[in-house]
Amino acid sequence: MRLEYGLALGLLLAVPAAAQDGAPPVPAAATPAPSPGAPYRDTVLSGRTANAAGLSFAVGAARYELGTGSLWEVTTKDGTPVGAFFLGAGTLAFSAGDPQAARLAARNAKHVGGAKEVDGELRATFSRAAFLFSAALRPAWTFAAGEEPPVRRFAAHVERFARDRTPQVASRLEIAEAARGAYFAATLEADPDLRHVFDPVTDDEEVLRVVDRPAGLPGGFPEMRFSRDLSRRPLGRTRRQAPRVDARLVAVDVDVREGPAPWGELKVTETFVAVRPVSFLVLGFATETIYRNDLLETRLRALTDGDGRPLPYALGDGELVVALPKPLAPGARLTLRLDYEAPYFERAGGDNLWELPIASGWYPQPLAFNSSHHTFHAVVRARKPFLAFASGETVRRTEEDGWNVLETRLEKPVPFATVLAGKYTTQESTEDGVTCRVASYGIPKEMSGKMLLSVFHGVRKFYEWLLGPFPWKEFTIVEINDYGFGQAPPGMMRITKEAFQSSIFTDEVSSLFSHGINQRVAHEIAHAWFGYVVADASPEHQWISEAFSEIASMYAIERLKGKAEGKKLAGTWAGSARHSAKAAPIDLANGLAPKIASTWDSSTAIDRVELVYSKGAHLLHTLRLELGDDLFFTVLRSFLRSFEKQRDVTTDDFVALLSFATKKDWKPWFERYYYGTEMP
Repeated sequence: MRLEYGLALGLLLAVPAAAQDGAPPVPAAATPAPSPGAPYRDTVLSGRTANAAGLSFAVGAARYELGTGSLWEVTTKDGTPVGAFFLGAGTLAFSAGDPQAARLAARNAKHVGGAKEVDGELRATFSRAAFLFSAALRPAWTFAAGEEPPVRRFAAHVERFARDRTPQVASRLEIAEAARGAYFAATLEADPDLRHVFDPVTDDEEVLRVVDRPAGLPGGFPEMRFSRDLSRRPLGRTRRQAPRVDARLVAVDVDVREGPAPWGELKVTETFVAVRPVSFLVLGFATETIYRNDLLETRLRALTDGDGRPLPYALGDGELVVALPKPLAPGARLTLRLDYEAPYFERAGGDNLWELPIASGWYPQPLAFNSSHHTFHAVVRARKPFLAFASGETVRRTEEDGWNVLETRLEKPVPFATVLAGKYTTQESTEDGVTCRVASYGIPKEMSGKMLLSVFHGVRKFYEWLLGPFPWKEFTIVEINDYGFGQAPPGMMRITKEAFQSSIFTDEVSSLFSHGINQRVAHEIAHAWFGYVVADASPEHQWISEAFSEIASMYAIERLKGKAEGKKLAGTWAGSARHSAKAAPIDLANGLAPKIASTWDSSTAIDRVELVYSKGAHLLHTLRLELGDDLFFTVLRSFLRSFEKQRDVTTDDFVALLSFATKKDWKPWFERYYYGTEMP
């Protein structure tokens, strides 16, 4: 299972009980030197100290007060000052921002610990801390030679935070120094420990997070701690605006070869276009995997530019940092070529399938979701009898010695792509130039497959009448050997086994729409428009993908089954929305921090879903009732046409278009119900 920031540990514990042995040997790494962050990776105490009593300083939204104790100067090995190590008694006060963000921060602190809400701020006490500053932020502290430095306590502090699942500090500090920009990172020994990062250069956000290791992990589980964000504050923008884009990923070409589980070989070529001047790329990447209680690391064998020249890089903690040989000017293109072995091919739960990690980045991607808008070409080799499926149109399916080979190509830019393979049988049909393929897991399910093909084309045709041409020429419905969810990667629907139970089908297409699969299937098909034709710019605007797919699915159900089914769905949305409305506004739903625990924190997950999906859909349904179907769906079609091919679409874009189309100012309404916690 891949590791990612804020990952639920319940997923980490679902390691497969059995799998093949025989991981390939570690190849000789072709790491250029020095890698980004190397000068700052190993810090030392200079031996110079300062009295900390009464000192205070502020960074971003945080205010530090050092009541008693000492500061010891921290330098690189060559003597460059980079910060200080503190021993004593200190306090942190962190302002989360506007009242809604402050409410969320207070809720998170109460839920996961680390700080307490006092007068609208998060406050915490600490006894030891390490502060790292870029030169642009470094305080004018006066250090002088003093008593023997606390080398062992400093080493213990560094070791305490060394295995946290958080971004690389040394690389981020080097990037800030190279740009003569601001960077600050603090590690605070508290109850539990805290990390504070102020990074306007690479991340355009400031974050205060808790780090902890939960009780109840199985014996032999790797020594690591996990993080939860108490508060995140945008830098240089508001939450309502799209994140800053430094370089956009515009093309991805992959060659994937399954190896002895859980290993495989990947060759990836990526093309970036600079939007702003760029000297470094900071990319999210699945660099570690938990497999049978072992921590396996992705093995990057080579990283070069398009001409084959090695590039300096730093790999780990869920990201890849690449130093460019010379800065890219806006509009300039850069090609990266990567050759790596990765432990992504586990048979989770003992299933006869594997899937490359969608969320945590099986190929390197920009940190900001709106920075990825790329075409996709894949060649996938899966060991027989497994069949592979990948985003895009089929170029070829062939057999080679012991392999089933698939090649796909997708010319429409997408934010991500997926590859999976397993023991599948397929059925397909083509109507109106669109091919739908149904992949049944394990054993053939011809009746279920026939019905799903019929339902797909029926719903697709309805949506084309409502929303415009279907974006994909091929669409694959893949059965996942689990229960209770669906997902819609580009050109694909991953849906669980209850949708393939033949007992739910009869000769009538509408019979599918009476056994609980109805809205889920229609919702996932609607994602072809809401998520890809129009895509949300950031997690604050995720309802553009999810709630808009919900409201489209309601209309499909009403037309295919009857208005009574739509009313039932509307009642479900309203009830779920009322249940979670006070937890957070919709735009902050993805900021709800689940507990750091060895079991799944279902209550937080439910709140998030009920806000993004149910309350979002309830708002849209309320608008539909007020505007009427003709005007409401005209607005939706106009939204799709107006913002097609853009990667920075926000809620305010929809509000502006809605106001223009209806000749009414909807901003106050959205302030109350979308950006606030009220219910209409």
